Amino acid sequence: MEYVLAAANCGNFSQAAALCHVGQPALSQQIAKLERELGTPLFVRGPRGATLTEAGRVFTERAREIWQRARALEAEMAAFAGMTRGSLSLGVITSLECINFGVLIADFCAAYPGVSLSLRQGTTRELMDLVLARSLDLAFVNDPPDGRPGGLAFEKLGEDTYALAVPAGHPLAARGEVSLRELRGERFIFHQAGQTAAELCLNACRRAGFEPNIVCRSASPTLGLSMVRGGMGVAFLPSEEFRTHQVEGVAELRLRESIVKEVGILWRRDAASPLVETLRAFSSRRCSDG
Repeated sequence: MEYVLAAANCGNFSQAAALCHVGQPALSQQIAKLERELGTPLFVRGPRGATLTEAGRVFTERAREIWQRARALEAEMAAFAGMTRGSLSLGVITSLECINFGVLIADFCAAYPGVSLSLRQGTTRELMDLVLARSLDLAFVNDPPDGRPGGLAFEKLGEDTYALAVPAGHPLAARGEVSLRELRGERFIFHQAGQTAAELCLNACRRAGFEPNIVCRSASPTLGLSMVRGGMGVAFLPSEEFRTHQVEGVAELRLRESIVKEVGILWRRDAASPLVETLRAFSSRRCSDG
């Protein structure tokens, strides 16, 4: 099941073998053996990779649930033995400075050396779908403005308050604070469509009575700062970003109408395990302590 799930996620047997730390021939042979036992092919092999058959799609859907429950059972038995060990698949968004994610996860690994982590980056929407599909155990994401599916639990760990970045020579640069209504005629460098930040900022502009003139989109706040410095436009960025990456030639202005993005940890309500609870509780304690 592990090999099939890896091949389904990668779409390629060689990449799946590397992910599972086995040789590609061994992985291919084991999947072929399983297909013979089942009496039906799970993959269509081709020069560009492997795609799931209809039977393969059903198999992977069931196998994800079984594999996750097997790992949860292993973690529960380890807990009875007084040990914390096993593996966790985590999803992470690009901007987690407000909870100091790098230090948080490093400290978790130091405190629980028996737990191995696998990280996958994506947008909040992408990671929510992967948690729902049981491809991830949990994810560090933004709380989406239009809500979450009922099967998912979310715990807030921190928040980003947004500010406006403008070039140093901009007419508003000397102001400490600005109203969104004053930005109607500006050129905007925006977050990528699908990112929670893009939805929050777009909704804030619409509440202020205008549709923003978006001249460029970027998933990287740091790149956004550089484009603002170059005079390409203005940008809504987390206040933490200004502290982390101080860029000369860019002024930070407070927004009179607050734009706040909540950051937290997300998991399936029906797939909680001792390891998921251990990381959730650890993250909650660390963020509560500041």
